[in-house]
Amino acid sequence: MLTVTYKNQTEAINTYNILEMDEEVNGTFTVSFTSFFHENNPGHDLIEEEAIITANGYDFRVMQLTESPKKKRVTALSTFYDLIGHRQEEIYGGTRRFDQFANFVFSGTDWTYTSDINESVLIPNYGDGNVIKLVQNLCAAFECEFKILPGNRVHFSKQIGGDNDAQYRYGHNVKALSKNVDASNLRTWITGYGANGLKVTYVSPLADVYGTKNREAEPVRDERFTIPENLTKRIMRELQDYPDISFELDAIELSDKELGERVWLIYEIMKMKFQTRVIAKKSTIRNGKWITKSVTLGNSKPKKLQDILTEQNVKIDENAKQNNTRFEQTNEKISLVAEQIGGEVDQARAEWSVEATAIRGEVSHIRTYTDAELGKVREEASSNFNQLAGRINAKADYTQFTALGTRVNNVEWDLNAVEGVVSTKVSSTDYNGREIISLVSQTSSLYKIQAKNIEFRGAVTVLSELSDDLGTIRAGNINISNDIRVGNGIYLGNQASTQAKSLYFFNTANITAYNYGAATAINFNADEFKLAGFRLEAPSISYVNAPKLVQSVGPVATKIELAYSPSSNRIYFDIEGVRKGSVVLT
Repeated sequence: MLTVTYKNQTEAINTYNILEMDEEVNGTFTVSFTSFFHENNPGHDLIEEEAIITANGYDFRVMQLTESPKKKRVTALSTFYDLIGHRQEEIYGGTRRFDQFANFVFSGTDWTYTSDINESVLIPNYGDGNVIKLVQNLCAAFECEFKILPGNRVHFSKQIGGDNDAQYRYGHNVKALSKNVDASNLRTWITGYGANGLKVTYVSPLADVYGTKNREAEPVRDERFTIPENLTKRIMRELQDYPDISFELDAIELSDKELGERVWLIYEIMKMKFQTRVIAKKSTIRNGKWITKSVTLGNSKPKKLQDILTEQNVKIDENAKQNNTRFEQTNEKISLVAEQIGGEVDQARAEWSVEATAIRGEVSHIRTYTDAELGKVREEASSNFNQLAGRINAKADYTQFTALGTRVNNVEWDLNAVEGVVSTKVSSTDYNGREIISLVSQTSSLYKIQAKNIEFRGAVTVLSELSDDLGTIRAGNINISNDIRVGNGIYLGNQASTQAKSLYFFNTANITAYNYGAATAINFNADEFKLAGFRLEAPSISYVNAPKLVQSVGPVATKIELAYSPSSNRIYFDIEGVRKGSVVLT
């Protein structure tokens, strides 16, 4: 039954002829017919451009219309292709599963999909296009096909249609309406190059039929392969050693075949057996029922009569490692991921992300091995890198797990132009849990080093002040050409030392008690006090209160004072404030 819908009105089309529904595995899906003006044909007047024709549960939009007073010739295209006007503006490229891409493609439309495809592939820059273009790109990337179903549904499969092992012999139980043979792409031998100088050549059995002269295919170069047998299987899949052949057949015994179904066709003229497919199908209505009018068979791979259909699976085995890469792309960022998995023994992963305002990277590696002294050792190492506008940060970690415990090393580096800081941090935790950290921080006004030990070797020049709590400084000789200021005492030697300690003065030397005009005193405390060749001078000849040299001695701290009198040029000796004598200076 045919119906037409136009401007929300639906009517039946009862008077028509030359009705054909054409469907191909490449997605083409049309219906065509001629409608006649008749009083029992209410839908005839509704047939206009853009009207919807419903046939066998499928909807088609009128795209071509040829009209005369008594009839209309119509060609309508599946409404699936209305989606050419629906765009997906965003970018959704990268390595993703089929269903992730398909969900993106059909989002916001009134179409749904089903699929039996479970793999993931890389599609860079996917998106920013109409739905039909995106579906075609999706099928090209996943090497799959789609079939339009009633109810605004689409089904995706690596090959639509079943495989029931049906067999047909050309010229016997099938008859050709038309035949096309193209041998321009036929090749009979191919060479493959792998790693470490590996080279293999494969010659097709059909070389006996077509020869090898001018039949060499483009070589394959793939350094993932190190085993000749595996490389041979790889290049066999690349070789097209058969002509392109298609037959349009009547439907004597093919009326029950579905689009895409695989059947065997014996073509004795070329002594080959093809596993062909129903690549196109014409349907029409007879006695009120839809039937198959004709089918087109096309070859996928020829087989000699003694051959059997087999599928080759090639495994690349390099130290039992499996490699996997993934690329993801959206309008906001691009992500790259690479993984290498060798079971629990060796695992590595790298991830890189590029955004409009940041670049981020991370690398991790897990390795397990056995050490004669440490037992089973597990090492986990990672590093990450972040770059933003005005800031770069990097960090590296290393962790070792043994029977002794866990040892951790960590290094961080940060360049922050926003806050004007450059910093480096190194930390280490040993098997006993002791943590040691060193930190270096630099700003425009401060360079700070914080660590348990700081070691300088060679000449060190300091052109400014050393301040704050310096702790204990241990060194050899310290040579300072300018002033030294000490807040409290200066200690020479230690309690256990018996060696004499000395202060040496080159040229003229002064010891001055200076307290900004307040009374000052210099006290010398010792069991024995000696002055060898000393000279005392007053600040002025007229100074009345001569300077005094005070010394406290004895077990009860007896006070001895020496006073110089410029007028008499004498030094007077006072003990406990009592004048005991004087000495004339000559």
